[in-house]
Amino acid sequence: MTQNSAPKLLDPFLSPDSIAIIGLSRSAIGSPVSVHTTLNEMGYGGRTFIVNPGMDTAPNATVCRSIPDLPEAVDLAIISVERKMVPDTLEACADRGIRSAVIITQGFADADEVGAGLQRQIDAIIARRGIRVLGPNTIGLVNSPAKFTSSFIEVTPDNLPVGQVSQSGFLMMGHHLVTNEPAGYCTSVDLGNGCDINLIDVLEHYRTDPNITTIEIHAEAIEDGRAFMETASRISRSKPIVALKAGRTEAGQAAAASHTGAVAGQVRVTDAALRQAGVFQAENAEELRMLSKSFATFGEMKGKRVAIMSYSGGGAVLAIDALDRAGLQLAELSGETKRTVKRLFPDWMHVENPLDIWMPVAKDLDDAFPLVMNALLQDDGVDAVICIYCSYNLPKYDRFDASGYIRDLSAASRSKPVACWSYGQDIEGFTRTIEEKRSAIVYPRLDDAARSLAALACHTKRKKAKAKAEDDVPVSDPSARRKSAAVLKKAAADGQDYLFTEAFDILKAYDLPLVNWAVVRSEAELEAATRDLTAPLCLKIDSPDVIHKSDSGGVALGVGKGDELTHAYRGMNTTVARNVPGARLGSVVVQEMAPKGTEVMIGMVRDPSFGPCVVFGTGGVYAEILDDFAFRIAPVTTQDARDMIDETIISRILSGARGQKAADVDALVDVIVKVSQIATAHPEINEIDLNPVFATPTGAHLLDARFMLAGQGTAAKPAAKQIEQAVT
Repeated sequence: MTQNSAPKLLDPFLSPDSIAIIGLSRSAIGSPVSVHTTLNEMGYGGRTFIVNPGMDTAPNATVCRSIPDLPEAVDLAIISVERKMVPDTLEACADRGIRSAVIITQGFADADEVGAGLQRQIDAIIARRGIRVLGPNTIGLVNSPAKFTSSFIEVTPDNLPVGQVSQSGFLMMGHHLVTNEPAGYCTSVDLGNGCDINLIDVLEHYRTDPNITTIEIHAEAIEDGRAFMETASRISRSKPIVALKAGRTEAGQAAAASHTGAVAGQVRVTDAALRQAGVFQAENAEELRMLSKSFATFGEMKGKRVAIMSYSGGGAVLAIDALDRAGLQLAELSGETKRTVKRLFPDWMHVENPLDIWMPVAKDLDDAFPLVMNALLQDDGVDAVICIYCSYNLPKYDRFDASGYIRDLSAASRSKPVACWSYGQDIEGFTRTIEEKRSAIVYPRLDDAARSLAALACHTKRKKAKAKAEDDVPVSDPSARRKSAAVLKKAAADGQDYLFTEAFDILKAYDLPLVNWAVVRSEAELEAATRDLTAPLCLKIDSPDVIHKSDSGGVALGVGKGDELTHAYRGMNTTVARNVPGARLGSVVVQEMAPKGTEVMIGMVRDPSFGPCVVFGTGGVYAEILDDFAFRIAPVTTQDARDMIDETIISRILSGARGQKAADVDALVDVIVKVSQIATAHPEINEIDLNPVFATPTGAHLLDARFMLAGQGTAAKPAAKQIEQAVT
């Protein structure tokens, strides 16, 4: 364990001086599927005890008949007994003074109700005895620097400074199983069911581990989303975090819940949370490997300017396309660089980026290749180099082998990433040479190279940017919170879960730009209630039983005053009563017609893991078809709100497309921020839907509002359903 600093939570798990393997059978001695075997293969040098009443001796271990017979309170117990025996075994470990345990056994919350009950017993022992537990249902940990593993399956970590944490042992077995590559990490933790040691515990350990520069996450569910965001936000500014979030489809989410005994968060909310926390998301296991490897190898990239040197002009064009898709730029070569390499090319050939180097390489590789590559690496206008070359293994092609130059020149200039892509029959062999000094990477696709370089540039920019401080989040007016709390308290007392006019009252308290409105509770008060409103008017039915008003005939537009208003009022009530039998009727909201503008939607959904998530996007009746939305976890800053608008397609219209006047974006930013304030201040609000909001050159105008409360007449909806409703 750690000797030179205060012990950390995971030290006895990752670097134990002594372990006890409990539940190892005699047949497992020497078996390829055995903790004892994998420990010996790793070269573990600590004291090993095996607890088995039917065993006498074992190589490289001391055998004990029972846990009380252990000669010392070991640093770590590795438990692999029948599931019904696990609680008693854990209790016995605590009695012996063992403070840390890995439970490999399966069949707990990941299985049936009996297993869930057994896991609750484990939880109780942890709470009562203070023993710390990884698992159950985990293959445990592997730590290359300490030559330790608790896995019963062969693991082959390497020295790449990547710390991996996973909710499945699949990735701990190494990327080499997926892509025939080295494992891709030096340390890995499989959380299993995560009844005690969790994702945040591992992240905090990796934050201070000097052997780790990059963190890799595989997650099926993130249960304490707010705590995760806070932790990841702190860490990601110094150590990049790459995550593969599994369970992204409806079927995948169901599978994740079955596999981990936890509930997966809604996909879009999770994406927003990870992005806000500075976490890079991989789309698949292969990209997870490439991004982690890129960060661990290169660290960072100063800008987005990329130079291309290629044996093939066609390959160079493909690289340009990949750079464009990734948001990178084709570097403009300096005059000095052009003059340096010009002598290699015929007079008629234009020397620009990308450089098609086939003719000079075919003439004399030893003269041309190092000269071009050095020139690009020394050019101040170049932040990274993509190198495209051939990998032929026939002797006649030996004079085109640039692998040694790529390896050595990239190692001599580590401040700039060198991303390689190759074609030929011996790509694997050339790759081993190029990556020998871990100064360059050969990517399977040009898009992989470009996306990895873009992530490096993004991380470098993020490190230099100011961290969001509490002062950046606008503070709401205390009087607005008090007024709104009173409205919500009354609604709760009345058993309401759907708020319409009450939502208007809350929006008014927060000084949001509502169009002038009035509530009419009977035909007799129609004229007096609307006296101060200017026609034309809009009428909307106000009933807790009619949420989608227009579908039931509960909206009338462009209504004048006098008889026209009375006729519209009567007709609306009659139509809604016919279309929604039994609906509670009585009140109608009358509003002035707002000046026509671009329709946007602003809202909030409350995710069970990450909390309130603010939504902005295209509004109106086609909102769900266009599916044009941006998401942020509250609280949001004014810059967050502005970024949300910029991420959407509707922003192009708001900025004044095709000669139209630009909308007042500042007014929209104010609405987004205040919706965030409402969501943060009032946790009883489960959903906010402002749709449509008219964005005009002179301001924003809120036409309609719908609030849903949690814990009243209907339970809080799953986040996926909340999102679906919020955007429809």
